[in-house]
Amino acid sequence: MAGLFYLHPWPTLPGSGQAQALGWISTLACLAVGAMGVWLSIRIGCPPAPPLNDRAGWRRVLVWGLGIGFAFGVYDAAIGALTHVRSEAIDRGHGFTSVNIALPWSLAHYFHAAVTLECAFRLGFIVISAWFVGRLILKGRAETLVFWVFAVLAAWIEPLMHALYSKKLLFAGMDPLDTALNLSSIAEQIVFAWMLRRFGWPAPILMRFAWYLIVRVFVGYLYPHTSEMYPGPH
Repeated sequence: MAGLFYLHPWPTLPGSGQAQALGWISTLACLAVGAMGVWLSIRIGCPPAPPLNDRAGWRRVLVWGLGIGFAFGVYDAAIGALTHVRSEAIDRGHGFTSVNIALPWSLAHYFHAAVTLECAFRLGFIVISAWFVGRLILKGRAETLVFWVFAVLAAWIEPLMHALYSKKLLFAGMDPLDTALNLSSIAEQIVFAWMLRRFGWPAPILMRFAWYLIVRVFVGYLYPHTSEMYPGPH
């Protein structure tokens, strides 16, 4: 996707760092971290990806990954459609009219995001940290507990990032629906970690991409304030 973006750059949101995230250096760095995480994940108790000829195994990963991602996406989109809380907060923070990339580029854009963010948050932060603490320091003792400690810590990264974008403290002064979105985000992160622990590294990537398909790629067109799909002055 970095190569596609290099050959044909698509509009990204100003001030959001999206163009830099699609660059070669950041993409290769995330993939390198992800590759290390894939290798180490088997050593801390996560299953490997199914063999390419294991249709039943891949069907199971696809059904769980896409199914749970779609379910969370529908939940978040329903609350967002009623309140516009998250998207409007981000809009105000950055001064643009849409939080979504336009089709057809959104498919490539958010697939790239699904891969690189899961490389960073799950395969990087959780797996590498859990391997270092659980294997190197604790010599395999309390390995499962160590994994879930880092999984819970990782669950707060994205909600805190959204809070910084919207220039407010997490859960401070938020209305109930805004709080529900943040709680949902934390819950999603825990489920991402469970998918990794239960089905291996492809599952959380599929789950995140399915979430993006609902909330960012398609439902974003239905929000009145995001009818203009390209960045512009508020």
